[in-house]
Amino acid sequence: MNSTKRILVAPLNWGLGHATRCIPIVRELQQQGAEVLLASDGRALQLLCKEFPDLPIIKLPAYDIKYPFSSMILSIGWQLPKIVRAIYLENRAINQLIEKEKIDVIISDNRFGCFSKKVKTVFLTHQLTIKMPLKLLEIPVRWGNFFWIRKFDECWIPDFIGKNNLSGELSAKRNSNTSVKFIGILSRMKSGVLKKKYRAIFILSGPEPQRTFLENKILIQLENLAGQFLIIQGKTELAQRIFIKKNIEVVSFMTSKELNRVILASEIVVSRSGYSTLMDLTNLQQKAILIPTPGQTEQEYLAERFYEKAIFYYQKQEDLDLKKALKASANFTGFQKNKQNENLLKRAITELLEV
Repeated sequence: MNSTKRILVAPLNWGLGHATRCIPIVRELQQQGAEVLLASDGRALQLLCKEFPDLPIIKLPAYDIKYPFSSMILSIGWQLPKIVRAIYLENRAINQLIEKEKIDVIISDNRFGCFSKKVKTVFLTHQLTIKMPLKLLEIPVRWGNFFWIRKFDECWIPDFIGKNNLSGELSAKRNSNTSVKFIGILSRMKSGVLKKKYRAIFILSGPEPQRTFLENKILIQLENLAGQFLIIQGKTELAQRIFIKKNIEVVSFMTSKELNRVILASEIVVSRSGYSTLMDLTNLQQKAILIPTPGQTEQEYLAERFYEKAIFYYQKQEDLDLKKALKASANFTGFQKNKQNENLLKRAITELLEV
């Protein structure tokens, strides 16, 4: 193994999930002796700065994706020219960085422009099939997805193989021209047991304005509920901690270590059904109430999938009723760890560095 290889890890800035699930990848790369550089934009970049203050940080062109409409098709459709332009600028920047920073390998979490013929590139995703509101659109969208993924040498899926995995149909369809490798659940969290301090904690993330809409709904409903509650806003650009009431604490952001602690100290977690959040909940074997981002079909699919399996309770944002949800969630089991997950990431990194 060449311990001096320089690896660029570049997560998409779409919520914080892409950045958080890259944390165990960065740690494993460091463990195996690689030199790591980080690249992203916005809140994802700020999170990486806080988690790895000693690593080189590079700002990439922003996709700047927003969710102004309840329909994913409308929200993404009207921004498509902007996204394609960002991919083009990103690819140009990446090819310049390869020469300037002497990069050997790129690991891109859903940043489509981070490919190059100059070095080995890996695309990280759990979505080979992108769920669409209209089934007829899934095939052309999937092939469009494959068009970009094929530009990378490998595609890594953060999941394990089997019908009881996390991603379900999202990772089931494959393309013969795509080299796919399952690398196991990626979680920055460490399991443990702590005395329960909170009746519930609320982990907010995702694109605006829906993140703010959900926060406002939660604050209104907590006024009439008993127990200790904590809201983590997911605002990496701020550093504040306030009490709205004696039993309602609001924190702008928490590091992985801090978040790990409060999750273990909570009876239940209320969050989006983002894939990275689900991986953390699975690793900690924590119960949860899931609230999908409106119009984000992937999150809606995952929330419904685990609701039907009696693993996680879920409600739509428009129908949010915290009193009802907290009571009903007692009948759901939470996700249990899968032993297939062990050593998959370590093996994938070892093979990557040996090439």
